[in-house]
Amino acid sequence: MDDLTEFVDQVPLLDHHCHFLINGKVPNRDERLAQVSTEADNDYPLADTKNRLAYHGFLALAKQFALDAKHPLAAMNDPGYATYNQRIFSHYHFQELLIDTGFVPDDAILDLNETAKLTGVPVKAIYRLETHAEALMLQHDNFAAWWQALRDDIRQAKERGFVGFKSIAAYRVGLHIEPVNLMEAAAGFDTWKQSGETRLTSKPLIDYILYHAAPLIIAQDLPLQFHVGYGDADTDMYLGNPLLMRDFLNAFAKKGLKVVLLHCYPYQREAGYLASVFPNLYFDISLLDNLGPSGVRRVFNEAVELAPYTRILFASDASTYPEMYGLAAQQFKQALIAHFSPLPFVDLAQKKAWINAICWETAAKLYHQEDEFKPTDPHR
Repeated sequence: MDDLTEFVDQVPLLDHHCHFLINGKVPNRDERLAQVSTEADNDYPLADTKNRLAYHGFLALAKQFALDAKHPLAAMNDPGYATYNQRIFSHYHFQELLIDTGFVPDDAILDLNETAKLTGVPVKAIYRLETHAEALMLQHDNFAAWWQALRDDIRQAKERGFVGFKSIAAYRVGLHIEPVNLMEAAAGFDTWKQSGETRLTSKPLIDYILYHAAPLIIAQDLPLQFHVGYGDADTDMYLGNPLLMRDFLNAFAKKGLKVVLLHCYPYQREAGYLASVFPNLYFDISLLDNLGPSGVRRVFNEAVELAPYTRILFASDASTYPEMYGLAAQQFKQALIAHFSPLPFVDLAQKKAWINAICWETAAKLYHQEDEFKPTDPHR
């Protein structure tokens, strides 16, 4: 193993975007692993899903780290499930997890302290704007009361322990975020309230939230994540192009809002371009690094064609089982080795500095995790 490969193998990871794990006692582990190896709906043929490389990547890790080599997909009871999780998270040197609490898989472990004990990794929470907006809508009958409650909730997020914010506007209305006046927003709330639906899909209302939440987020010096591109089957990928965000970025990124573009595939080049011209803009290739393993090296290379190495972050977007986190780390680290080993113009020390920035250092600064994130000495 050469020096760079050994360095990447040992480098710690701050996973700045991931989701809840589930209970190890769930009996249908093979089926659940297959389901999280794709973004298809549950009515998609499972037989076809099991012919995707991602599923076989998960199986390979399940066999590699199995407690029972003869039954790697068996349900697990405590404390065995914790041992299994910790084998995977420690092998790939996960150092901290930032969990988006807005997505809750079936059988989820919702207690973040319990997740930290299960994985052996410290855990912090990300505040999803739309989820909190929906919860507060159920408690308020008019726009003024609802918006006051949501605004106060956003203002208090940092002191309540949240380390960042997230929006799924791309799923709901697309990324062409525009200024909205008070009357339009109030009308959007009334329509939403009268519909009887909890799910927020009003473009005027989501745009209003984002334009008016941005200054509150800047005041807390926390980042705002955006889902971009690849995702669940109900997303309109055309509307998930980050180039649509230009007006919003001009309005806020240049005023101090730290924006993080998540996933980005197939818009990794567009995201890299935006990161090369806008201050305070960061991005990752999460979800592709575990669900599209055959393309990780190519996508990473395309992502950094223009972007500074200090603007791209590691993330898994994993949920449910530790194999999804592990495969993301494995494939991402292999992409780093493939990219940096032949890289011209710079020496090994500079390569290591950039790898540290990508894997943990930039995210630790961005989410104010420097004190909690204590990597091992060789990688400082």
